[in-house]
Amino acid sequence: MQEDFLVWSEGKRPSKVISKETLNHPSLIEMVSGLDVYQHTREAYLRAYEALGIDLVNRVPIDNAPPPTPEGQIRTHPSLPYGFSALGVFDTAMRRNYAVKQPEEVFDLDLRTIRFEDLVVPVPHSCQPADIRLRQQALGAIGQYYPLYYTTLFMWAVEVLGWESFLISAATEPRRFEEHFLRPCVEKSKAIVRAIAETTECPFVFLHDDLASASGPMFRLSWYDECIFPHYPAIFAEAKQRGKKVIVVADGNMTAFLDRLAAAGADGIMYENPATPIEEVLAVFGQPGRFHIGGIETAKLTTGSPSQVREMVLGLAAKMEHCPGSAISSCGGLHGNIPLENLEAYFDARAEIGATPKDWRTRGHV
Repeated sequence: MQEDFLVWSEGKRPSKVISKETLNHPSLIEMVSGLDVYQHTREAYLRAYEALGIDLVNRVPIDNAPPPTPEGQIRTHPSLPYGFSALGVFDTAMRRNYAVKQPEEVFDLDLRTIRFEDLVVPVPHSCQPADIRLRQQALGAIGQYYPLYYTTLFMWAVEVLGWESFLISAATEPRRFEEHFLRPCVEKSKAIVRAIAETTECPFVFLHDDLASASGPMFRLSWYDECIFPHYPAIFAEAKQRGKKVIVVADGNMTAFLDRLAAAGADGIMYENPATPIEEVLAVFGQPGRFHIGGIETAKLTTGSPSQVREMVLGLAAKMEHCPGSAISSCGGLHGNIPLENLEAYFDARAEIGATPKDWRTRGHV
């Protein structure tokens, strides 16, 4: 599997369709692994990745998953300002209060006290070198492990300040906000990206920044051109100087930013569809030497019929046919709220297009 991935990472067409998925659906994992996912979390995940033909992997559990939070309840983090609610094998986290209460407090905040390790961001685990090595070793040759750095620049403000204080302070005093908040975050991100690039075996570094909502940019475009995009090349350079390609990960409608990301040095994009139309993505990142990861609509997986799921996969395969840097993914993750029959239809269709072994239902059983 890794051989095909490496061929793909060089911009060539491999023998299989490359894919990335975040597994979080208990019944699916137990079906393909033959194991209780809470009693044998690590082995169940490894068997599932191999059986389903998933090449790019971010979630590699080391210990058994804790019991999920009961449906309709919120569990409080014992020491950090976060709550957890049920989503699948692993809960989802949401921040409950922020480092400031009023926009005016942003400019008094000491950024030296803010650490990435204290953010319970919605990714499975940290980007520290020891953690990266541990999960690479655990996954082995089953697939390509990659760490995901969640707060590239824009998301530092979202995670630390919350939307209201961020939007008001950044919109009303953009130059002061850039100087006081964003520039220190650039330095934080450069150090973290440098450590990832020096540690990961993956030829890519994945950098997340949700620059937009589902309807488009949160600020006027000139704000991004003044406050965000001038800093990306320096952050990306920490990966590129160490021989890595940069994949930008984002939710929302990123159409307005695609050319800007490419100009800043992004080699590819992993995005939520259909907020960003796939045709717009392929026009920029479907070109030779660039990479596109996505195309599957998580909402359609969740609410559509099995036949609609199959049609979606086959339609995506046709659109990706002439783009060797494309990989199939439901970037929002395969969580516990998706009907199992739709996931069966999804992986059956993936088997049709060459992304999943045809015997995926039994392949992981020993």
